[in-house]
Amino acid sequence: MSRRIRTTAAQSAAPRTVRVPRQRGRQAPQVIVVVSEEPTLTARATAATGRWLWRHRRAWAPTGLAVLLLAASEVVHLFAPWAAFIAAPAGVLPLAFWGWKVKTSETQTRTASAWRTALALLATASLAWFCLALWSGPASPALMGLWTLTALAAQVMWLIGRRTGSRKESN
Repeated sequence: MSRRIRTTAAQSAAPRTVRVPRQRGRQAPQVIVVVSEEPTLTARATAATGRWLWRHRRAWAPTGLAVLLLAASEVVHLFAPWAAFIAAPAGVLPLAFWGWKVKTSETQTRTASAWRTALALLATASLAWFCLALWSGPASPALMGLWTLTALAAQVMWLIGRRTGSRKESN
């Protein structure tokens, strides 16, 4: 028999196991070499997407918050739909804060006023959606449409605000 090493490969979907047979006349334990397989295209695309999202996590913060709020509202709706009546008074807080800021703010630029108004409307729409989702469930088509529009508006405002904020700091 020749002295060359023969290998046998175990067929599996997991990492491939290569078993090296024992040599004659030696009492050494069997050597097992584990070689990982190349990841599939789906695994590589998922990993690339995950790395990209992790690098840009601050830019996508509103969308992540919207998804978290969607899941939380579904869980609360399943266990306590009456919680909508407790959360409903919070819907007027952004408008009350906006009215107070308009009254007390003396030097206000047109841009700052537009941003405050837009943020107050967005926060009011978000809280109204949250209360409706707690009561009737966030999976209804009308509420999913409102959630999509609110999340999209929040994301766009976030990106615009970050861009104008960074431009002001650099000047």
